[in-house]
Amino acid sequence: MQQTRTRTWILVAAAATAVLAASVLLGPAMGPGTATSHWDAPATFADKQIDATDLYAFTSPDKSDTVTIVANYIPFQVPDKPYQFDTNARYEVHIDNTGTGKPALTYRWTFKNKGLPVPSFLRKQERTHMAGPESLVEQSFTLTRLRPGKAAETLVKDGYVAPGDMGALVTPGYAKLRRKAVIGLPGGGTVFTGQAADPFYSDNDAVNLLRFGLRFFPVKTGVPMNVNALALQLPKSELALGGDPAANPVIGVWTTAARKSVSLLGGSGDYKQVSRLGNPNYNEVIIPKSARDRFNGLRPEGDENGGLVVPATLDPDQAKVVASRAGVKAPDAPRKDLEEIYLTGLTREGPIQEDLNSHRLNRDTSNAVRAEELRLNMSTPVTAEPDKYGYLKGDKQGYPNGRRLVDDVVTVNLRMLLGEPAGPGAPGLIDENNPAFLTKPITDHFPYLALPVSA
Repeated sequence: MQQTRTRTWILVAAAATAVLAASVLLGPAMGPGTATSHWDAPATFADKQIDATDLYAFTSPDKSDTVTIVANYIPFQVPDKPYQFDTNARYEVHIDNTGTGKPALTYRWTFKNKGLPVPSFLRKQERTHMAGPESLVEQSFTLTRLRPGKAAETLVKDGYVAPGDMGALVTPGYAKLRRKAVIGLPGGGTVFTGQAADPFYSDNDAVNLLRFGLRFFPVKTGVPMNVNALALQLPKSELALGGDPAANPVIGVWTTAARKSVSLLGGSGDYKQVSRLGNPNYNEVIIPKSARDRFNGLRPEGDENGGLVVPATLDPDQAKVVASRAGVKAPDAPRKDLEEIYLTGLTREGPIQEDLNSHRLNRDTSNAVRAEELRLNMSTPVTAEPDKYGYLKGDKQGYPNGRRLVDDVVTVNLRMLLGEPAGPGAPGLIDENNPAFLTKPITDHFPYLALPVSA
Protein backbone atom coordinates (compact mmCIF):
# COMPACT_ATOMS: atom_id res chain seq x y z
CA MET A 1 0.00 0.00 0.00
CA GLN A 2 2.79 2.38 0.95
CA GLN A 3 4.67 1.54 -2.26
CA THR A 4 1.56 2.26 -4.31
CA ARG A 5 1.09 5.64 -2.60
CA THR A 6 4.74 6.57 -3.15
CA ARG A 7 4.56 5.55 -6.82
CA THR A 8 1.44 7.67 -7.27
CA TRP A 9 3.13 10.74 -5.78
CA ILE A 10 6.14 10.24 -8.03
CA LEU A 11 3.90 10.11 -11.10
CA VAL A 12 2.06 13.24 -10.01
CA ALA A 13 5.34 15.04 -9.38
CA ALA A 14 6.59 14.02 -12.81
CA ALA A 15 3.41 15.39 -14.40
CA ALA A 16 3.78 18.67 -12.52
CA THR A 17 7.40 19.00 -13.59
CA ALA A 18 6.42 18.24 -17.19
CA VAL A 19 3.84 21.03 -17.16
CA LEU A 20 6.41 23.42 -15.74
CA ALA A 21 8.92 22.45 -18.41
CA ALA A 22 6.30 22.94 -21.13
CA SER A 23 5.47 26.36 -19.77
CA VAL A 24 9.12 27.37 -20.03
CA LEU A 25 9.27 26.27 -23.64
CA LEU A 26 5.92 27.66 -24.75
CA GLY A 27 5.85 30.83 -22.67
CA PRO A 28 2.64 32.87 -22.38
CA ALA A 29 0.72 30.52 -24.63
CA MET A 30 0.56 28.10 -21.73
CA GLY A 31 -1.38 30.56 -19.59
CA PRO A 32 -1.53 28.99 -16.13
CA GLY A 33 1.55 26.92 -16.86
CA THR A 34 3.82 29.93 -16.33
CA ALA A 35 2.96 29.69 -12.66
CA THR A 36 6.06 30.53 -10.72
CA SER A 37 7.15 33.76 -9.10
CA HIS A 38 9.74 34.42 -11.78
CA TRP A 39 7.91 36.44 -14.44
CA ASP A 40 6.13 39.36 -12.81
CA ALA A 41 5.55 41.92 -15.59
CA PRO A 42 5.32 42.06 -19.40
CA ALA A 43 8.63 43.88 -19.91
CA THR A 44 10.69 41.59 -17.69
CA PHE A 45 9.01 38.54 -19.23
CA ALA A 46 10.42 39.64 -22.56
CA ASP A 47 13.83 40.60 -21.16
CA LYS A 48 15.31 37.74 -19.13
CA GLN A 49 18.69 39.36 -18.44
CA ILE A 50 17.19 41.97 -16.11
CA ASP A 51 14.42 39.76 -14.69
CA ALA A 52 14.90 39.33 -10.93
CA THR A 53 13.51 35.91 -10.06
CA ASP A 54 13.82 35.83 -6.25
CA LEU A 55 15.31 37.79 -3.36
CA TYR A 56 16.41 36.25 -0.06
CA ALA A 57 17.63 37.89 3.16
CA PHE A 58 18.37 35.95 6.35
CA THR A 59 20.78 35.69 9.25
CA SER A 60 23.54 33.33 8.14
CA PRO A 61 22.92 30.05 10.00
CA ASP A 62 26.63 29.29 10.38
CA LYS A 63 27.76 32.90 10.97
CA SER A 64 25.10 34.52 13.11
CA ASP A 65 26.84 37.91 13.21
CA THR A 66 26.24 38.26 9.44
CA VAL A 67 23.30 38.52 7.05
CA THR A 68 23.19 36.74 3.71
CA ILE A 69 21.39 38.40 0.81
CA VAL A 70 20.83 36.56 -2.48
CA ALA A 71 19.35 38.19 -5.58
CA ASN A 72 18.75 35.81 -8.48
CA TYR A 73 18.34 36.92 -12.09
CA ILE A 74 17.79 35.38 -15.55
CA PRO A 75 15.20 32.64 -14.89
CA PHE A 76 14.70 29.24 -16.49
CA GLN A 77 18.25 28.66 -17.71
CA VAL A 78 18.54 25.40 -19.60
CA PRO A 79 21.35 23.20 -18.22
CA ASP A 80 24.70 23.10 -20.05
CA LYS A 81 24.19 26.44 -21.80
CA PRO A 82 25.95 29.74 -20.98
CA TYR A 83 23.98 32.75 -19.76
CA GLN A 84 25.45 36.20 -19.22
CA PHE A 85 24.62 39.23 -17.14
CA ASP A 86 23.86 42.33 -19.23
CA THR A 87 27.00 44.46 -19.67
CA ASN A 88 24.77 47.45 -20.36
CA ALA A 89 22.98 47.24 -17.00
CA ARG A 90 23.51 47.88 -13.32
CA TYR A 91 22.37 45.21 -10.88
CA GLU A 92 21.89 46.53 -7.35
CA VAL A 93 20.97 45.38 -3.85
CA HIS A 94 19.64 48.15 -1.59
CA ILE A 95 19.47 48.36 2.20
CA ASP A 96 17.09 50.73 4.02
CA ASN A 97 17.94 50.93 7.72
CA THR A 98 16.09 54.20 8.45
CA GLY A 99 12.55 53.27 7.39
CA THR A 100 12.39 56.15 4.89
CA GLY A 101 12.28 53.95 1.78
CA LYS A 102 15.65 55.39 0.76
CA PRO A 103 18.75 53.18 0.53
CA ALA A 104 21.37 53.81 3.19
CA LEU A 105 23.57 51.27 1.40
CA THR A 106 23.61 50.12 -2.21
CA TYR A 107 25.80 47.34 -3.60
CA ARG A 108 26.16 47.67 -7.37
CA TRP A 109 27.40 45.04 -9.82
CA THR A 110 28.50 45.94 -13.34
CA PHE A 111 29.87 43.41 -15.83
CA LYS A 112 32.36 43.09 -18.67
CA ASN A 113 32.70 40.34 -21.25
CA LYS A 114 36.12 38.70 -21.27
CA GLY A 115 35.90 36.10 -24.00
CA LEU A 116 34.07 33.10 -25.35
CA PRO A 117 33.55 29.85 -23.43
CA VAL A 118 36.08 27.91 -25.53
CA PRO A 119 36.79 24.34 -24.30
CA SER A 120 40.17 24.00 -22.65
CA PHE A 121 41.30 21.25 -25.01
CA LEU A 122 41.07 23.77 -27.89
CA ARG A 123 43.34 26.27 -26.15
CA LYS A 124 47.03 26.03 -25.41
CA GLN A 125 48.95 27.94 -22.81
CA GLU A 126 52.58 28.82 -23.57
CA ARG A 127 52.41 26.27 -26.42
CA THR A 128 53.00 23.28 -24.15
CA HIS A 129 50.44 23.50 -21.32
CA MET A 130 46.70 23.17 -21.62
CA ALA A 131 44.73 26.15 -20.39
CA GLY A 132 43.08 25.86 -16.99
CA PRO A 133 39.51 26.62 -15.96
CA GLU A 134 40.27 30.36 -15.93
CA SER A 135 40.28 30.26 -19.74
CA LEU A 136 36.53 29.66 -19.59
CA VAL A 137 35.74 32.95 -17.87
CA GLU A 138 33.13 34.78 -19.88
CA GLN A 139 32.60 37.82 -17.65
CA SER A 140 34.18 39.81 -14.85
CA PHE A 141 32.41 42.14 -12.44
CA THR A 142 33.00 45.29 -10.46
CA LEU A 143 31.25 45.62 -7.08
CA THR A 144 30.72 49.13 -5.78
CA ARG A 145 29.31 50.27 -2.44
CA LEU A 146 27.28 53.48 -2.46
CA ARG A 147 26.32 55.50 0.61
CA PRO A 148 24.56 58.89 0.65
CA GLY A 149 26.98 61.78 1.05
CA LYS A 150 30.07 59.61 0.56
CA ALA A 151 32.24 58.78 -2.40
CA ALA A 152 31.56 55.49 -4.14
CA GLU A 153 33.82 52.68 -2.93
CA THR A 154 35.08 49.95 -5.25
CA LEU A 155 35.02 46.71 -3.24
CA VAL A 156 35.93 44.33 -6.07
CA LYS A 157 37.41 45.10 -9.49
CA ASP A 158 37.66 42.51 -12.27
CA GLY A 159 36.07 39.94 -9.99
CA TYR A 160 35.60 36.37 -11.15
CA VAL A 161 32.10 35.39 -12.32
CA ALA A 162 31.45 31.65 -12.06
CA PRO A 163 30.52 30.72 -15.64
CA GLY A 164 27.71 28.45 -16.64
CA ASP A 165 28.32 24.77 -16.04
CA MET A 166 28.80 23.49 -19.58
CA GLY A 167 29.39 19.89 -18.61
CA ALA A 168 32.46 17.87 -17.67
CA LEU A 169 34.07 18.19 -21.11
CA VAL A 170 33.93 21.99 -21.28
CA THR A 171 34.02 22.93 -17.59
CA PRO A 172 35.82 20.12 -15.75
CA GLY A 173 36.05 20.40 -11.98
CA TYR A 174 33.21 22.90 -11.82
CA ALA A 175 33.20 22.95 -8.01
CA LYS A 176 36.61 24.69 -8.16
CA LEU A 177 35.12 27.44 -10.31
CA ARG A 178 32.42 27.97 -7.67
CA ARG A 179 35.04 28.31 -4.94
CA LYS A 180 37.05 30.75 -7.06
CA ALA A 181 33.96 32.97 -7.36
CA VAL A 182 33.60 33.32 -3.57
CA ILE A 183 35.58 36.50 -2.85
CA GLY A 184 36.33 38.25 0.44
CA LEU A 185 35.47 41.94 0.77
CA PRO A 186 37.62 44.64 2.38
CA GLY A 187 36.56 45.29 5.96
CA GLY A 188 34.69 41.99 6.19
CA GLY A 189 32.04 40.23 4.18
CA THR A 190 31.98 37.94 1.16
CA VAL A 191 30.52 38.05 -2.34
CA PHE A 192 29.57 35.34 -4.84
CA THR A 193 28.60 36.02 -8.44
CA GLY A 194 27.70 33.35 -10.95
CA GLN A 195 25.40 30.54 -12.01
CA ALA A 196 23.62 28.31 -9.50
CA ALA A 197 20.73 25.88 -9.35
CA ASP A 198 17.46 27.74 -8.91
CA PRO A 199 16.51 27.26 -5.22
CA PHE A 200 12.90 28.31 -5.80
CA TYR A 201 10.22 25.73 -5.09
CA SER A 202 6.50 25.86 -4.49
CA ASP A 203 3.34 23.84 -4.10
CA ASN A 204 1.90 23.68 -7.61
CA ASP A 205 -1.65 23.98 -6.29
CA ALA A 206 -0.71 27.08 -4.28
CA VAL A 207 1.12 28.81 -7.10
CA ASN A 208 -1.72 28.31 -9.57
CA LEU A 209 -4.30 29.49 -7.05
CA LEU A 210 -2.26 32.56 -6.13
CA ARG A 211 -1.43 33.62 -9.65
CA PHE A 212 -4.45 32.47 -11.66
CA GLY A 213 -7.20 31.29 -9.31
CA LEU A 214 -6.92 27.73 -10.66
CA ARG A 215 -6.40 24.41 -8.88
CA PHE A 216 -3.58 22.04 -9.79
CA PHE A 217 -1.69 18.93 -8.65
CA PRO A 218 -0.94 19.39 -4.92
CA VAL A 219 2.78 18.61 -5.11
CA LYS A 220 5.76 20.73 -4.09
CA THR A 221 8.32 20.86 -6.90
CA GLY A 222 11.47 22.80 -7.63
CA VAL A 223 12.52 24.46 -10.86
CA PRO A 224 14.95 22.03 -12.55
CA MET A 225 16.92 24.84 -14.14
CA ASN A 226 19.49 27.51 -13.24
CA VAL A 227 19.74 31.20 -12.43
CA ASN A 228 22.50 33.80 -12.21
CA ALA A 229 23.07 34.75 -8.58
CA LEU A 230 24.34 37.85 -6.80
CA ALA A 231 25.09 36.90 -3.19
CA LEU A 232 26.47 38.90 -0.27
CA GLN A 233 27.33 37.87 3.28
CA LEU A 234 27.78 41.05 5.32
CA PRO A 235 28.40 41.90 8.97
CA LYS A 236 25.24 43.05 10.73
CA SER A 237 27.20 46.05 11.99
CA GLU A 238 27.65 47.17 8.37
CA LEU A 239 23.92 46.98 7.65
CA ALA A 240 22.42 48.40 10.86
CA LEU A 241 21.61 52.08 11.35
CA GLY A 242 24.51 53.68 13.18
CA GLY A 243 26.43 50.41 12.98
CA ASP A 244 24.46 49.14 16.00
CA PRO A 245 22.42 45.99 15.22
CA ALA A 246 21.40 45.62 18.88
CA ALA A 247 19.69 49.02 18.98
CA ASN A 248 18.60 49.11 15.32
CA PRO A 249 18.09 45.53 14.16
CA VAL A 250 15.53 46.03 11.35
CA ILE A 251 16.52 46.56 7.73
CA GLY A 252 14.58 46.63 4.48
CA VAL A 253 16.02 44.99 1.35
CA TRP A 254 15.19 45.12 -2.34
CA THR A 255 17.01 44.52 -5.63
CA THR A 256 16.83 46.45 -8.88
CA ALA A 257 18.24 46.32 -12.38
CA ALA A 258 18.73 49.46 -14.45
CA ARG A 259 19.66 49.53 -18.11
CA LYS A 260 21.60 52.24 -19.87
CA SER A 261 19.45 54.01 -22.43
CA VAL A 262 20.66 55.23 -25.81
CA SER A 263 20.24 58.95 -26.44
CA LEU A 264 18.67 60.30 -29.59
CA LEU A 265 22.07 61.62 -30.65
CA GLY A 266 23.56 58.16 -30.59
CA GLY A 267 25.52 58.39 -27.35
CA SER A 268 24.93 56.68 -24.04
CA GLY A 269 22.14 58.02 -21.91
CA ASP A 270 21.19 57.62 -18.26
CA TYR A 271 20.38 54.35 -16.54
CA LYS A 272 16.67 53.59 -16.27
CA GLN A 273 15.37 51.20 -13.59
CA VAL A 274 13.51 48.37 -15.32
CA SER A 275 13.23 45.71 -12.60
CA ARG A 276 12.43 45.79 -8.88
CA LEU A 277 11.90 43.01 -6.35
CA GLY A 278 11.35 43.03 -2.60
CA ASN A 279 8.69 40.68 -1.25
CA PRO A 280 8.10 37.57 -3.38
CA ASN A 281 4.93 37.53 -5.50
CA TYR A 282 4.13 41.15 -4.63
CA ASN A 283 4.16 42.67 -8.11
CA GLU A 284 2.37 39.82 -9.89
CA VAL A 285 -0.30 39.34 -7.19
CA ILE A 286 -0.90 42.70 -5.51
CA ILE A 287 -0.21 45.16 -8.34
CA PRO A 288 -2.76 45.25 -11.22
CA LYS A 289 -1.39 43.74 -14.42
CA SER A 290 -1.57 47.03 -16.31
CA ALA A 291 0.68 48.73 -13.75
CA ARG A 292 3.34 46.03 -13.21
CA ASP A 293 5.91 47.55 -15.56
CA ARG A 294 5.30 50.89 -13.86
CA PHE A 295 5.93 49.33 -10.44
CA ASN A 296 9.24 47.94 -11.68
CA GLY A 297 10.40 51.50 -12.34
CA LEU A 298 9.38 52.91 -8.94
CA ARG A 299 11.50 53.45 -5.85
CA PRO A 300 10.24 52.55 -2.36
CA GLU A 301 10.62 56.13 -1.14
CA GLY A 302 7.75 57.10 -3.46
CA ASP A 303 5.40 54.23 -2.59
CA GLU A 304 3.44 56.02 0.13
CA ASN A 305 2.27 58.91 -2.04
CA GLY A 306 2.58 57.47 -5.53
CA GLY A 307 -1.05 56.42 -5.92
CA LEU A 308 -0.30 52.80 -6.80
CA VAL A 309 1.39 50.72 -4.09
CA VAL A 310 -0.68 51.68 -1.05
CA PRO A 311 -4.14 51.49 -2.74
CA ALA A 312 -3.28 48.18 -4.43
CA THR A 313 -2.15 46.68 -1.12
CA LEU A 314 -5.20 47.84 0.81
CA ASP A 315 -7.63 46.39 -1.76
CA PRO A 316 -6.00 43.80 -4.05
CA ASP A 317 -8.26 42.48 -6.80
CA GLN A 318 -6.53 39.11 -6.76
CA ALA A 319 -7.74 38.41 -3.21
CA LYS A 320 -11.33 38.36 -4.46
CA VAL A 321 -10.46 36.17 -7.47
CA VAL A 322 -8.57 33.61 -5.38
CA ALA A 323 -11.20 33.52 -2.62
CA SER A 324 -13.98 32.95 -5.14
CA ARG A 325 -12.18 30.11 -6.91
CA ALA A 326 -11.13 28.53 -3.62
CA GLY A 327 -14.64 28.70 -2.15
CA VAL A 328 -13.71 30.90 0.81
CA LYS A 329 -14.31 34.54 1.77
CA ALA A 330 -11.56 37.09 1.51
CA PRO A 331 -11.26 39.69 4.30
CA ASP A 332 -12.93 43.00 3.63
CA ALA A 333 -10.94 46.03 2.47
CA PRO A 334 -9.05 47.98 3.58
CA ARG A 335 -6.49 45.22 4.08
CA LYS A 336 -4.47 46.72 6.91
CA ASP A 337 -2.97 43.29 7.52
CA LEU A 338 -1.38 43.24 4.05
CA GLU A 339 -0.21 46.80 4.55
CA GLU A 340 1.56 45.64 7.69
CA ILE A 341 3.09 42.59 6.02
CA TYR A 342 4.36 44.30 2.86
CA LEU A 343 4.68 48.02 3.58
CA THR A 344 5.50 48.62 7.24
CA GLY A 345 6.59 45.36 8.85
CA LEU A 346 4.83 43.78 11.81
CA THR A 347 4.29 45.78 15.00
CA ARG A 348 1.82 45.61 17.88
CA GLU A 349 0.18 48.73 16.45
CA GLY A 350 -1.16 46.73 13.49
CA PRO A 351 -3.84 44.04 13.20
CA ILE A 352 -1.32 41.19 13.52
CA GLN A 353 -0.17 42.65 16.86
CA GLU A 354 3.39 41.35 16.89
CA ASP A 355 6.57 43.39 17.31
CA LEU A 356 8.63 41.59 14.69
CA ASN A 357 10.18 43.44 11.77
CA SER A 358 8.98 47.04 11.55
CA HIS A 359 11.55 49.84 11.26
CA ARG A 360 9.69 51.42 14.17
CA LEU A 361 11.43 48.88 16.39
CA ASN A 362 14.75 50.60 15.67
CA ARG A 363 15.78 52.92 18.48
CA ASP A 364 17.01 55.62 16.10
CA THR A 365 14.22 55.50 13.49
CA SER A 366 11.97 58.55 13.70
CA ASN A 367 10.07 58.82 10.40
CA ALA A 368 9.14 55.40 9.01
CA VAL A 369 7.01 55.44 5.86
CA ARG A 370 4.98 52.83 4.00
CA ALA A 371 7.27 51.25 1.41
CA GLU A 372 7.36 47.83 -0.23
CA GLU A 373 10.54 46.15 1.02
CA LEU A 374 11.56 42.71 2.27
CA ARG A 375 12.07 43.51 5.98
CA LEU A 376 14.38 41.55 8.25
CA ASN A 377 14.85 41.77 12.01
CA MET A 378 18.50 40.79 12.36
CA SER A 379 18.09 40.12 16.09
CA THR A 380 15.64 37.23 15.64
CA PRO A 381 17.51 34.06 16.69
CA VAL A 382 18.27 31.48 14.02
CA THR A 383 15.72 28.67 14.15
CA ALA A 384 17.32 25.29 14.82
CA GLU A 385 14.67 23.45 12.80
CA PRO A 386 13.15 25.92 10.29
CA ASP A 387 9.51 25.52 9.31
CA LYS A 388 8.88 26.14 5.62
CA TYR A 389 5.71 28.09 6.48
CA GLY A 390 7.68 30.55 8.59
CA TYR A 391 5.72 32.95 10.75
CA LEU A 392 2.39 31.24 10.03
CA LYS A 393 3.66 28.20 11.93
CA GLY A 394 5.28 30.13 14.76
CA ASP A 395 8.77 30.26 13.24
CA LYS A 396 9.52 33.95 13.71
CA GLN A 397 12.76 33.79 11.76
CA GLY A 398 10.88 32.72 8.63
CA TYR A 399 9.09 34.68 5.94
CA PRO A 400 7.78 37.41 6.03
CA ASN A 401 10.59 38.23 8.51
CA GLY A 402 13.14 38.19 5.73
CA ARG A 403 13.17 35.14 3.50
CA ARG A 404 15.21 31.96 3.81
CA LEU A 405 15.99 29.55 1.00
CA VAL A 406 13.76 26.93 2.68
CA ASP A 407 10.63 29.10 3.00
CA ASP A 408 7.59 28.09 0.92
CA VAL A 409 6.73 31.71 0.16
CA VAL A 410 4.00 31.00 -2.40
CA THR A 411 1.88 29.03 0.06
CA VAL A 412 2.53 31.63 2.77
CA ASN A 413 1.56 34.51 0.48
CA LEU A 414 -1.58 32.67 -0.61
CA ARG A 415 -2.66 32.13 2.98
CA MET A 416 -1.86 35.73 3.92
CA LEU A 417 -3.86 36.97 0.92
CA LEU A 418 -6.84 35.08 2.37
CA GLY A 419 -6.43 36.61 5.83
CA GLU A 420 -3.80 34.87 7.93
CA PRO A 421 -2.38 35.56 10.47
CA ALA A 422 -4.57 38.54 11.41
CA GLY A 423 -7.70 36.41 10.99
CA PRO A 424 -8.70 32.78 10.50
CA GLY A 425 -7.94 32.76 6.76
CA ALA A 426 -7.96 29.38 5.01
CA PRO A 427 -5.08 27.36 6.52
CA GLY A 428 -6.39 24.02 5.26
CA LEU A 429 -6.58 25.12 1.64
CA ILE A 430 -3.11 23.74 0.85
CA ASP A 431 -2.15 20.38 2.32
CA GLU A 432 0.85 20.97 4.58
CA ASN A 433 1.89 17.32 4.29
CA ASN A 434 2.38 17.28 0.53
CA PRO A 435 5.73 15.70 -0.33
CA ALA A 436 8.44 17.96 -1.75
CA PHE A 437 10.36 17.03 -4.90
CA LEU A 438 13.26 19.49 -4.91
CA THR A 439 15.78 19.66 -7.73
CA LYS A 440 18.93 20.06 -5.60
CA PRO A 441 19.35 20.71 -1.87
CA ILE A 442 20.96 23.89 -0.58
CA THR A 443 24.35 23.73 1.14
CA ASP A 444 25.39 24.56 4.71
CA HIS A 445 27.83 27.37 3.86
CA PHE A 446 27.90 30.56 1.81
CA PRO A 447 26.53 31.10 -0.80
CA TYR A 448 24.26 28.19 0.29
CA LEU A 449 23.07 27.75 -3.32
CA ALA A 450 23.53 24.39 -4.99
CA LEU A 451 25.86 23.94 -7.95
CA PRO A 452 24.11 24.41 -11.30
CA VAL A 453 21.82 21.72 -12.62
CA SER A 454 23.47 19.81 -15.44
CA ALA A 455 21.83 17.84 -18.21
